[in-house]
This record gives sequence, C-alpha cells and structure tokens, in this order.
Amino acid sequence: MRVALIHYDVSRIVNEPGSKTVMKHFGHMPNIQLLYVAAILEPLGVELRYFDLVGMRLTPAEVTEQLAAFAPNLIGLSVFTSHFHNAAAWARHLKAALPGAKIILGGVHSSIYPTETLKNIPEVDFVCVGEAEMVLPEFVRRWEARESFDGLRGLVWREGDAVHYAGPPDLCHDLDAVPFPARHLVPNDRYFNFISTRRNYTVFNTSRGCPFGCIFCEAGGSRWRARSAASVVAEFEHCYEEHGVREVDIFDSSFTVSKARVLEICRLLVAKGLHRRVIWDVRSRVDTIDEELLDALREAGCYRIFYGIESANPEILSTLRKQIDLGTVERIIRYTKKVGISAFGYFLLGNPGETENTARETVAFAKRLPLDFAIFNNLTAFPKTKLYESYYLPLAERDFWAEYITKPQPDTAFMGRPWTTLSDERLRRLAHRAMIDFYFRPVQLLRTVLSIRSSEQFFRYIAAAWDMAWAIRR
Repeated sequence: MRVALIHYDVSRIVNEPGSKTVMKHFGHMPNIQLLYVAAILEPLGVELRYFDLVGMRLTPAEVTEQLAAFAPNLIGLSVFTSHFHNAAAWARHLKAALPGAKIILGGVHSSIYPTETLKNIPEVDFVCVGEAEMVLPEFVRRWEARESFDGLRGLVWREGDAVHYAGPPDLCHDLDAVPFPARHLVPNDRYFNFISTRRNYTVFNTSRGCPFGCIFCEAGGSRWRARSAASVVAEFEHCYEEHGVREVDIFDSSFTVSKARVLEICRLLVAKGLHRRVIWDVRSRVDTIDEELLDALREAGCYRIFYGIESANPEILSTLRKQIDLGTVERIIRYTKKVGISAFGYFLLGNPGETENTARETVAFAKRLPLDFAIFNNLTAFPKTKLYESYYLPLAERDFWAEYITKPQPDTAFMGRPWTTLSDERLRRLAHRAMIDFYFRPVQLLRTVLSIRSSEQFFRYIAAAWDMAWAIRR
C-alpha cells in the first residue's frame, strides 16, 4: 500500500479572526496531526511519502509530478472547516491528475461534518473521523485484505451513490502508546513561528481535550487525557537527539491542568539535563498555575507562556465562561515575568456585550500588564462551539458553516457577529489599533528589542512592524 500525505499551504481562511498583517508574518509550523498519521501508518508496512509544500519549498506542479512517479493508492489531506474549499480544490486537482488514487480527508472538520464532507466533495473517497490511531490500523488491514469496511467506526466511505458511516470511534485513552510524530519526514530546520528564537523548531502535544468550558473554543468541555511525564520527556529527548530540535512549542489547550504532572515533567527535564539544551513554551490559564509551578517551569527550560486572558470586563468574561479573576491575571503575569519567563497575552474583541468602551478597557488592561507580546483577535464563531450553537444560530437564523461547505463561496464571505452592534469593519480597526497602541510604546519597543536573539528574528520584527504601521494608514 502506497500512501501520500499532503500538507498544503493555507494563506487565508474564511472569517479569519486575526489581523491579516499578523497572519502574513505568523511563520510556518509542521502539521503535527499529519505527522502523527504518518507515524501510525509506517509500522503497518505502508510505503509513505510526505509533502509539505511550504516547508519543502514545493510548487503544486512539483508535488503533482512527484506523486505521479510515486503512484500512491491513497492520498491523505487534513482539513479545518474554515479552509474547507482549499481541501476541496486539492481533492479535485489530485483526482484529475491521479484518477486511480483514492483520497481520504481527516482533521477537526471531519469530526464535525463527517458525512457532509464526503457528500460535498465527490472526489473524496473516505473520511477519517476522530483520532487516527483508533481508525487507520483497521482501515489499512481491511484495505490490504480487500475486506468490506462495514461496521468500521470512524470511517465514512462511499459505495456508488451511497454514503456509509458507522459512527465515531472510541477515544484513545492510552496516549503513551501513540508513536511520536514522524518528524524524520520533514525539514525541521525550516519551521518557525513569528516569535520563536531557535532552529530546529517543532510542535508538541502532551494532552488532548480541555476540561474548561470557554464558549469560543472547539475543544471546550471535551474529555481531557494526558500523556505521562515520562512519555513527554522521552519525546523531548528524541527530538533533541534525533532531529536536532532546540525549541519546542507545546500546543495543549492548557498544559497546566494537572500540577503534579507538570512538576514531574519539569523534574525529569532537569534530571536529564534537557533544560540546558532545549527551550520550550506552553499555553496556560492563570487559574491553573501558581508560583511553585512557575518556579519549576523556569528551572526546566520553559521560556514563554501564552495566557488566554480575553477581556478586562468581568461580565464579558462570565459570558465567555472564562472564569478568571483580573487580580489573579495581574498577579500571575507579574510573577511570570519576575522568574524570567516571557509572558504572551491573548485577547478577544467583539464579544457578546462588547462596546467601544469595553474594548478600550481591555486594551488599557493589556498595556498595564508586563506582557512581552499580545495579540488582539476578533471573536469568531466556529462550528460546534457553544458560541456558534447558543449565540450565532439563534440570532443569525442561518447555519453559516453548513451553507459554506455546501455551496462554494468566496473567501470574503463574512458570517457576521449578531451578538454585538459593532460592525466587522469597526472591530477590525479596533483590533489593529490595539496592536499599534500596545507595541508602539517606548517600554514595549524596548521589551521587543531585548527579546531578539538572532538577525533573522530582528528582520522578521522589522517587516511586521512596517506592515502594521502601514496598514493603519489604509
């Protein structure tokens, strides 16, 4: 069985919540979900090719040429709802170029719209729903044995005009048994994000799900499962020794859910001396972290924490089900800085109940905090979030995302924010003005300059600053 996996470029997504300037300079990260898929397939005896168009600096024509030479039986793509039509365009192109190959889609979107995905992209033959390790081994076994897919949970497939789906698979509960992502297939030295400081750079997942109920997050309220500390540290060691990784970006929704696990990870990293060799960052909530954890994280090599702060208005925080206290925010951010960890704040504008005054309060609050970096995004209702189901659908009286995947629409299609009277244009300008006001202050410029560790990083920041300053004039 020959399988090709393709990580295609997504330069824009519909209803992008962030600034175009920020997204332009965001960087390029490995597709860790597809690399997990590759790691699951390799032990099954599958002959595998992996294509990352940006990371490998390949054009679509070059990918097509290499695919023709490889002659895969199956081509896999990952898709999010917001770039559904990118995936659809790739499926059409691949089916035309290699009509004998079957196409399979996976990713977050596939779990939200499993049968709709197959029905709306006739070129796609299979959809993998849920976690790949719970579906692909049996899928490959049946494929090679030429057996029926009947009853295979987590797989959507078509037979003629009929679409079959036996339902979602079980969750994987033993995350330690999942192989490390197949990083040997990709150029780890070419990945970075806007504020990363070292190459080789990679992305990590140490847990899945999130026990918290934020209404804007697709993971909110899902079953939280975590890898053991030993497994996490073994992956650090593997990345350092096998792939020369010097910076790790941990993308868990909240790394600090379990204090005992974090302390053990930190202890093992120090015991193995990895705290001197690899720097790393995490995402956290201020209500799941304390001074003891911050001391341990700093000692173990953690050099940046991304905090979801969202708003400075208590009523808005309550509506978002972000149960945090502003006093705790200030205390934790200041202690983060005190121990020598860089602090990054995420903020949202355009929330239910948002006004010009509450938006300005949030920006003013961000400026009072000793944050090294901040980003101000416009709140967007993505499918299957509580925001979409409880606020958007009743007020908009239309199912935007279902329409979007059924009828092709241009990238400029805007779904609206019916929970606020602030227009999209006004919110866009408020968010951009917030970025300008936050970063173009003497104290913040100094913090930014002091954080620079390479000439590459310096020129990245200069280019982004120029684009940001120019955009506000338009």
